[in-house]
Amino acid sequence: MFSQFTDVSLDADQTVAATQLLLRIAHVDGAGSAEEVALIRQFYEACRNGAGDWPDFDSLQTETQNVAPAGAFRQPSQRDLVVATCLMVAYADGELVAEELAAVRAVAAEIGMTATRTDELLAQVKDYMLAQLARLPDARSVAVVARELG
Repeated sequence: MFSQFTDVSLDADQTVAATQLLLRIAHVDGAGSAEEVALIRQFYEACRNGAGDWPDFDSLQTETQNVAPAGAFRQPSQRDLVVATCLMVAYADGELVAEELAAVRAVAAEIGMTATRTDELLAQVKDYMLAQLARLPDARSVAVVARELG
């Protein structure tokens, strides 16, 4: 996703907690969309990297509200990874609604991130998404999406 996270690693417990937080974001506006769940599955499987002793992804989808991640992510880069991925999940279905942003902010506060840092990550995610769209040949569509992200 972001090159700044290539050296960030999560252990099994952290990955499970992060995945459940991501699923919490995906369920804010009802059942997680196919795009949201696919992104979360991709995150989990990338962190899992083929390890056989981790829980199956589908088993993690049943319990997302009672996750207690406070203190689970000791390094600031781990918290950044979790919150940035939460934001990507929130945007995965095409828009970030107020309820999703509030849920991401709640997760960020829960894991010990400041509101200022959350805002910085939000800006980075928007920039990342626009950079991906900028490669498209239809500049008018990119401009419309840019206004929606702003």
